[in-house]
Amino acid sequence: MPELPLGSATFRAAAVDLGGSSGRVVSATVDGERVRIDGVHRFRNRAFTDELGLRWDAQRLYRDAVAGLAALRHDGPAFASVGVDAWSGDYGLLAYDGILDAPFHQRDARTDRSFPLVDAILPAADAFRETGVTALPIMTIYQLMADREAGRLDTVQRMLLMPDLLAHWLGAEEVAEATNVSSTGLALPRGTGWDARRIDALGLPARIFPETVAPGTVTGRVAGGILAPGDTTDITTVASHDTASAVIAAPALDENFAFVSCGTWILTGVEVDHLITSDRAREAGFTNELGLDDTVRFLRIAAGLWIINECMREWGLDGWGARSTAARRELLARADATPTPGVLVDTGDPRLLRPGQMTARIAQLVGESGGSMPTDRAAVVRLVLESLGAFVARQVDEAAALSGVDVRVIHLVGGGSESSILAQAIADLSGRPVVAGPSEATSMGNILVQARAHGAARGTLGDLRRMVRASTDLRRYEPITR
Repeated sequence: MPELPLGSATFRAAAVDLGGSSGRVVSATVDGERVRIDGVHRFRNRAFTDELGLRWDAQRLYRDAVAGLAALRHDGPAFASVGVDAWSGDYGLLAYDGILDAPFHQRDARTDRSFPLVDAILPAADAFRETGVTALPIMTIYQLMADREAGRLDTVQRMLLMPDLLAHWLGAEEVAEATNVSSTGLALPRGTGWDARRIDALGLPARIFPETVAPGTVTGRVAGGILAPGDTTDITTVASHDTASAVIAAPALDENFAFVSCGTWILTGVEVDHLITSDRAREAGFTNELGLDDTVRFLRIAAGLWIINECMREWGLDGWGARSTAARRELLARADATPTPGVLVDTGDPRLLRPGQMTARIAQLVGESGGSMPTDRAAVVRLVLESLGAFVARQVDEAAALSGVDVRVIHLVGGGSESSILAQAIADLSGRPVVAGPSEATSMGNILVQARAHGAARGTLGDLRRMVRASTDLRRYEPITR
């Protein structure tokens, strides 16, 4: 692959970034010193329910992503590369004639039955000591066991994790990107490949697991007709677990930091160079996931802006029209002016993971904490954001103690970085400064990996983060004693 000259402004790439409630296609130019985002195309992602359970409309996601790519290509020069990232856990099943059916949603209750089946064969405590990956019902391992029990794997030829599925439909080979593989519960330590022993023990067909590749691997070209005539756009694997891409773009100066990636989920942790597999780490709910350049993200995952999104849906404010958008902005502005709540709730409580009746669930937790549920919607939003801040502060302390990392600053990235309430709450309750931004961290991390693979950016992970700092307006929040 020919390298672009360092400093060239000709490298333009697109990131397809799929989240649990929305997706976006972001286009950017990389010149060796900065990443310049020149276009964003957003679209909605909503699950649906049928007779089998909670599902994703993956084909609609693909159509929306293609529409975004085409629109941004029309607005500028050709893309040299496209990369896809998405949430972890979920996947599509491919049979001889295409996708079997709509992929299941990780929150579907079917894993309530498969979780104990897996644990009886591969005890979660043993698995954590071997791989550093904690047991969560949303993981691929429990979903595949549910598929096996339902006979859904009998005619399947391949299982593709969500970002790899969308990339394959664009024109890529059938592969599995390593950072996402590392979170499935079926990987060798550090995501270096699939664990044939665990796969065989569960009775899963080995044929369905594709080859594992590293971030920065060119796996195909965008099929003709998707972009402009004559385009020869590579498809490049990125750190396709969206959190892995987001942490790449955490604009850290050194290793003494914690990261908070806040979107639908909130993931809090530290970056280390080894697996942390102590019983105490497992009991605290932490897991180890592969990052770029053989780093390890030692983190805790919990519900994030999902909680507020579900409240908005309950209040009828989840539409994408101008009226709904204005109403959400007005509500968030009122939350900024609302006094700090007298009580906080534990946003790590598993009762907040299921869809529906979110305000009732919050009210139950408020009551258990000895408080009264606010009647004003803005106060509910403030309560959730400050509670998220308290949860993150506890996880930062725990991650630092378990890893030995001397955390001196917290980097808050993703959509949650735009909330001053959340950022200040984390600073106040952790006693550490918080640097907020970039909000498009996942897309920036995605594009930087593509740029490095094609020679438009060079150096270490630290060098990529230097480019993020040069490209982003960051906001710093100092702790205020409450």
